Amino acid sequence: MRLALGRCARRQATGLGEQFDEYHGGNDRMAWKVPLEEPIVPARQTTAASTHTGHQFDDLLDETHRRRMGQEIDAGRHGWSITIGADVATIRRQMTRVIVEAFKHIERDQPARPLIYLPASNRALTAADVALLARTIGAGLDTAGVAPGSVIAAAIGNRPAAIAAFLACAERGHPWLPIDSGTSAVEIAHIARRFDAAGVMVVAPEPVAGFANRHPLAHEVWLVVADRPPSGRALDAAVLKLTSGTTGVPRATLTTEAALVGDSRALMEAFGIGADHTQVAAIPLSHAYGFGNVLVPLLLQGTAVVMREAFVPERLPEDARAAGARAFPGVPFMFDFLAGHPPRDGWPPTLTTLLSAGAPLERACADRFRARFGIKIHSFYGTTETGGICYVQGDDEVAEGTVGRPLKSVRVSLLPHEDAPPGGGRVFVRGPNVAKAYADGGDSEVFADGGFLTGDLGAFDAQGRLVLSGRVSPFVNVAGRKVQPAEVEQVLRELAGVVDVRVIGIADARRGEQLAAFLVMRATQPSIVELRRFCASRLASYKIPRLFLFPDRIPLTPRGKTDRAALQAAALSAITGML
Repeated sequence: MRLALGRCARRQATGLGEQFDEYHGGNDRMAWKVPLEEPIVPARQTTAASTHTGHQFDDLLDETHRRRMGQEIDAGRHGWSITIGADVATIRRQMTRVIVEAFKHIERDQPARPLIYLPASNRALTAADVALLARTIGAGLDTAGVAPGSVIAAAIGNRPAAIAAFLACAERGHPWLPIDSGTSAVEIAHIARRFDAAGVMVVAPEPVAGFANRHPLAHEVWLVVADRPPSGRALDAAVLKLTSGTTGVPRATLTTEAALVGDSRALMEAFGIGADHTQVAAIPLSHAYGFGNVLVPLLLQGTAVVMREAFVPERLPEDARAAGARAFPGVPFMFDFLAGHPPRDGWPPTLTTLLSAGAPLERACADRFRARFGIKIHSFYGTTETGGICYVQGDDEVAEGTVGRPLKSVRVSLLPHEDAPPGGGRVFVRGPNVAKAYADGGDSEVFADGGFLTGDLGAFDAQGRLVLSGRVSPFVNVAGRKVQPAEVEQVLRELAGVVDVRVIGIADARRGEQLAAFLVMRATQPSIVELRRFCASRLASYKIPRLFLFPDRIPLTPRGKTDRAALQAAALSAITGML
């Protein structure tokens, strides 16, 4: 497949985007069919001056928008505060429109520029199409009577509507709560109620308990409105990013637009990704990684994406080649699979910026990929609470666990901790990208002094690169998605006949880690099919254990704590016996 940009002989309107007659351009395979009335030129950009104290607000707005606002802004601890006499609430609302205003400039200056390539349907959405879709969704929100400032949840996956819906919510001041599209309806309802969402965007007609009134928004996407009106509590956030809580209860960060913009600009500068580039959107846009690296850059600077609803490894190289994509933010198991299943036509020559985050990138995987394709994968380290933290630059090979130097706008400190390596500590992050707090107000001690105390342990090497050595908290990293074992244990305890349960992470060659569940049963043990069906009705697919074992009791250490080493050994023995 080859990307062909230019005028085509005939066209047929199909609503959003336009379907065109086949344009071969000397190639007998299907090409992208995108009309342009004028050549593609880079969208207007502003240069963000990054320092260890954060971006200046002037760097987030172009000159026209600064003149229109007419306010002098100063960088504050958690966001942006006014330094002259003005209504703070009013200015906060204006400041949540930075991304909206940036995209208006893109739409105005380059309305025909393709921004979302959709290989599954062989079409592309232009800037004007995205703006129209956002207005359509916004009108649907207004018709549904959603109160200003109310939280809107969305479980619609990697669809153009996800990008347009966030834009519509940002314009109306609705904090956006993205939920993984693989989440069960029961879990969606629980998350939406926990964070006081006025409505949930779903792929029709997904039923969500407690959200019965349905309103169509766009193709396949509906809004289900809460049966009971939300509390009306105002949240100073543009996005509520979900993360696993240590007690098994999901949490969400209060992330301001200033943090989103600061993070996106720092990342794009570090990765060398500009307005005239295209990225492969293989990671979920609902994940903090996909949101900050793919969705926000598209709206903020016009960085295009080639998108499918799921990761399809056999199609990814072909899609990237057709769109001329330059960047591929992925997770380790994606690169591992591609190295083991090389594309028939070779690696796309333009796809040279490869980023791995969400889980540790094993040296063996990086070496295998580089030996196969001659391209280095760059490790990128961040958290839901902070956005990007460190990045491995250059082509030199690095030791296992090395995540690079801090981004220019980020400061990393190591605080003493008993489990840290010699000379190391627990990672503490400051920067304009750090969230304000958790939405439930808990664990306030980890958000201190304008920064965030992560659960990671590490040390700096002689070159000033951060090397991670372990974690304080016990989450399991399943293909880049964080799972708290306590959350899964809580669900399994609801199963009839369960006396005790433990869930642990076990090594997995493709996904980094997988979940293993140990259940002590009162009587007859359920079948594996019954267990998986039970879990699927309450948990997202990646939270369902892949291994179920039924010991007579949970092994304990001499101090009476769970003997996790014994559980690991039992799981390994069971897996070996299955081979």
